[in-house]
Amino acid sequence: MGRHGARLRWVVALVSVTVAVLATVHRFVDREREWDRGGDTLAVTVEARLPEPDQVPAAAAALGWPDAANQVRGDTDSQSAVLRLRWSGPSRPGRYHIVLLDSRNTPPRVIRPYGGWDAAGATGRSWAGAYEVLSERYGWLAGAAAETADPADLGGLPTRALGDGSLVAVFRLGREAALLTDPARLLVAFCYVDPDGDVRWAKQVPVPPAA
Repeated sequence: MGRHGARLRWVVALVSVTVAVLATVHRFVDREREWDRGGDTLAVTVEARLPEPDQVPAAAAALGWPDAANQVRGDTDSQSAVLRLRWSGPSRPGRYHIVLLDSRNTPPRVIRPYGGWDAAGATGRSWAGAYEVLSERYGWLAGAAAETADPADLGGLPTRALGDGSLVAVFRLGREAALLTDPARLLVAFCYVDPDGDVRWAKQVPVPPAA
């Protein structure tokens, strides 16, 4: 009985270890799939404008920013890009984080956010150390690493992860950036951040050329 009991305990322990290993592998596979395909259920469209400095408020208003004349300003020393993003898909807890990139650079350079407006009102720029994982997971976001980017430029615009939503966003290309004439050279990183502040995935969204 003692020998049989010892053998039984050994079998139970082996099964437990096997189950734990399989569960760990399963979680790893699921997480890798999420990094690669997490944004597949989300449809995103972008409209972009590159107005003259004195036309930035009007461009933001035309894309849906209420009272933009009193809340948005252009900068004669830094070209502005004004975008309207619309998306549809499943609602998620947490938030989306919108990063704009200049694809004329290799890797694409992060463009500094100025501010945004969504269904809840004005939203300001934000960035966190947890977002450094973006540069590790996606080659096209390698320019979002603190060691390769100007820390002053690192940032994005947060918005609620609604199933159907929209965001009007204004970004500044920076004083050293060459004049941009084609919005198709811009690239949007549409990232999902869970309620714990962990980045789950990023979706690459191209910006169409001017109409």
